[in-house]
Amino acid sequence: MKKNSIFDIISTDMRLPLLLILSLLLVFLSDCKPDKNDCFEPTNPACVNYDPCYGQKPITADIKISQRVKNFGTDSLSRLYFEDDTIFPHSQIRFSCPLNGAKYTWTLGAETLSNQTFERSFFGVSVPFGEYSVKLVVEKDADKNCFPADNGMDTITKKFKIVPLCNLAIIGVFKGKWDNLTNDSSLISLRSFESMNYADSCGNALIRFTNIKGLNDTVISSNVFISNSRMINEDPQSIILGNADFRINVENKTVLFDYYIGNTHYIFRGRKISN
Repeated sequence: MKKNSIFDIISTDMRLPLLLILSLLLVFLSDCKPDKNDCFEPTNPACVNYDPCYGQKPITADIKISQRVKNFGTDSLSRLYFEDDTIFPHSQIRFSCPLNGAKYTWTLGAETLSNQTFERSFFGVSVPFGEYSVKLVVEKDADKNCFPADNGMDTITKKFKIVPLCNLAIIGVFKGKWDNLTNDSSLISLRSFESMNYADSCGNALIRFTNIKGLNDTVISSNVFISNSRMINEDPQSIILGNADFRINVENKTVLFDYYIGNTHYIFRGRKISN
């Protein structure tokens, strides 16, 4: 006995509409399939999800504050800046706005300036320790297509502190271990002083390093450059201190000290335990 197909069961009058429905359904399903050439990069105009405003932001003022660690000479340190956490010793400080092509109006004390970047000296008794502020107003043509409400202006004020050397995060007592020594957990201290009796002082760039060889030793160095969270010496290896880079994370107080004394390389990892 011959088995009837679905089309044998359906009446002749119903076959044409059903075929039409099936054809339309196939067309619909084929249109829903992703094209293998489709892309989904919002920054690419050729892609289906292109967004000309993707990653853009309205006119925004921002201030970067950094410390110049050397103020003379032609070597690499004369062009080196520490971008720190707004706490600085007496030093040369650079103020910069990352927004290009704007009109800049800075207010620093009694000064008004219009450069995108400028520097000022905060040295000695002429600049007392304390908290200061710098204000910036930026003006630039706004992208009205992406930000219809943007008026093209923004203002920011940032505070920063000038503090004695002994108040810097990188100065103090640190507990940890060396990668290359078998010593148990030990203490290293970094102190500033001004006289050769090694009395602690907050007012000079002479630094006394204690126990940095793990032998209760003392090393004195004046050829270092200091910010709140970093101390460096780019001199070659020496019997005093060479190629030194001492860093502290000011948030969690962890430290990494990487340095040479003579030909011996030391790496100390630990945490600050006191000033």
